[in-house]
Amino acid sequence: MFAKSSSRLGDARPTLHGVVAVLLALLLTGCGVQLPMPLPEQLPADMPEIPGIPSNWQELQGMMGDLGLPDLSQLGNVPGLDALGALQTPPGGIAFQGPVEMGLEAGTRIPGTDIFFVGVTDGNAAAQFEIDSLRASRRVGDSLDFDGAWPGTSGITYQLRLRIYNIGRGQVRAAGVHRLVVENVQPQMSSVEMGSNTLRFPHSVTVDAGEQFSGMTLGYERQDERGAALAGLPQDEYPYRKVGDSVEWEGRLRADLPVEYHLRMLYYQETSATLGGIVVVSLPGQ
Repeated sequence: MFAKSSSRLGDARPTLHGVVAVLLALLLTGCGVQLPMPLPEQLPADMPEIPGIPSNWQELQGMMGDLGLPDLSQLGNVPGLDALGALQTPPGGIAFQGPVEMGLEAGTRIPGTDIFFVGVTDGNAAAQFEIDSLRASRRVGDSLDFDGAWPGTSGITYQLRLRIYNIGRGQVRAAGVHRLVVENVQPQMSSVEMGSNTLRFPHSVTVDAGEQFSGMTLGYERQDERGAALAGLPQDEYPYRKVGDSVEWEGRLRADLPVEYHLRMLYYQETSATLGGIVVVSLPGQ
């Protein structure tokens, strides 16, 4: 039986040559905006070639596309993860966080929040919102924030930090960061249908040999000459993954939360293994 691990976003051990730490630092701090430290133009030269992992920052836009994000590198005030405050994951829970960008049409609500977009006024210069049922006028550069429980379910909290960067005819675009914390996670592998309301996050998780990856039924058994030996796969599935190989998992975090993981084996050794990629969570609508 595998022990469950805790999800460690952006976690990386020194033997990863910095790939997880550096790559996810970029993803998790607003797509290159307000980075906490200068980043090199090239990833470390001694890294092995990993399919799906870009070799330079110019290639990162393709990875951002996996998150459904446009190029936000030219925006000057997009919030970073520090705007969400300290991350506290409850025992038995899991947290996902990362950059987000969205377009809103007049008469729509930001899913999971009390932020309702009414329309555009003042010659397309101002966007009119209702926030917590109160009127709020917003212009380019202004904030849209939310902290609260996700409606229609229990044990799920959502945080959102956005800045408006474009106001047009009946629409606005905003970018920032968001965080989803799910309590009482009990993953079950199954075929699932994802609803229309999904959130996408970058995700990495490191476990010791004999542990189960948080939020999945997969575990890491051992290092083998054929690759990292995974447990929890269907009996007829080849269990070995080398660095760069894909690891796909779908099922439910809880009975009410379908989820898909699109990951790759980033690193493994005798004592531990690290997966990283994208997770997609399907949530109830309002």
